[in-house]
Amino acid sequence: MGNLGGTYAEGAGLNNRGWVTGFATFPGDVYYHAFLSNGKEIRDLGTLGGTKSRAYDVNDFGEAVGWSTEAGGSFLDERAFLWRPDEGMIYLGSLGGTDSEAHAINNSGTVVGWAEFEIGYPSGYHAFAWHKGRMLDLGALYSETWSVAWDVNETGVAAGYSGYFDGQYESWRAVMWTAPNELINLGVLGEGFHSKALGLNDIGQVVGESNYRDGLSGWHAFLWQDGVMQDIHGGSGLPNSGAWDVNNDGVVVGGRSEYPQHEGFIWTPSTGMLNLTDLRPQKSGWIIVGARDINDFGQITGEATRTSVPDATLAFLMSPVYPSFDLSQPSPAVAGKMNGIRATNVEPGAKVYFVYGFEGGGTLIPTCDVTVNALQIDNAQVAGSAIADVNGVAELRGRVAKNMSGRTLLFQALIPSSCEISNLVVQRFE
Repeated sequence: MGNLGGTYAEGAGLNNRGWVTGFATFPGDVYYHAFLSNGKEIRDLGTLGGTKSRAYDVNDFGEAVGWSTEAGGSFLDERAFLWRPDEGMIYLGSLGGTDSEAHAINNSGTVVGWAEFEIGYPSGYHAFAWHKGRMLDLGALYSETWSVAWDVNETGVAAGYSGYFDGQYESWRAVMWTAPNELINLGVLGEGFHSKALGLNDIGQVVGESNYRDGLSGWHAFLWQDGVMQDIHGGSGLPNSGAWDVNNDGVVVGGRSEYPQHEGFIWTPSTGMLNLTDLRPQKSGWIIVGARDINDFGQITGEATRTSVPDATLAFLMSPVYPSFDLSQPSPAVAGKMNGIRATNVEPGAKVYFVYGFEGGGTLIPTCDVTVNALQIDNAQVAGSAIADVNGVAELRGRVAKNMSGRTLLFQALIPSSCEISNLVVQRFE
């Protein structure tokens, strides 16, 4: 996906066009800016005049939200922003205090986050909803005095958490706002004391994290629906988990952890919690550390590491692929000799391109949107093409260079005219 020159980048928000927003560091890793990537290039969104900015979400119109420092302010100052392609970065204001953060935006342009209404942490801030220049205080639970909104759906319902701080002890509860000052307490898991709602979809499902026993230890991801909070933790020996987002198909993403180990997960009712690293293309070297957002096409963004880029954390876009025809192993798989590779179950007369590379990952198909299909090979190169015969078979034959002996190559076939791809094949040449 690229970066801004530093060694850290994180994907935080994702729209249904496959565009990712987040933040990335500059060389030296001291300063960082919000970015927006359309899959082809990464764009620095700048700041409100300061040295740092961070984006959390982007809607389908390419409008991104987050926070930024401003000129002359402290590096600790945070000012909520809305970035538009035609206007740049706009300051959204506060509820009467100074600091604010914007966390999510829907396609109607409603933005949610938190803003100070008086100076003083944490009792002096509330969740807000901003729309067309007006910022509304969403309020907090009961006698609690602070709240944070983390997501908003297309109906304007927001989710987050609300808490209480007495100068010594702090607790908080996951909540959902159906209107300003109309909150639903989503509860906690088991004997827990704290919970946070971090994402919701358009059908009323809310996800987040809750501790399930007394104290601050033991956090599990949850899915809340129709008044019931379900513990969805499982699948590995890592004891803690948190869910960050849920799409309109009810697919949940987030992270599992036990310091210093972290892994991104995907959860469905049928599969339970799966390690996203296990779903990566073969020989890619990607290790998914955390999953922050999932769109309605099943694309996921977050942060990861990669063996080919040591000592760096990378933003990623992980897209489902849909193979519709079959690719054989190269034969006889001997370097310096003629080899053949065959695509079958192809529409007769279709032109099939055969591509190869040395690392798993992803390459865009020029004629196809990334939400439709993509290749599973990094920097895929075209080896040649063939026309499928009446039996739906397309075969490419050619001599493999002698210097490929002992090397492992990845192969895939595609039909650009219909955005169809084959399965991924991995072959070591003798």
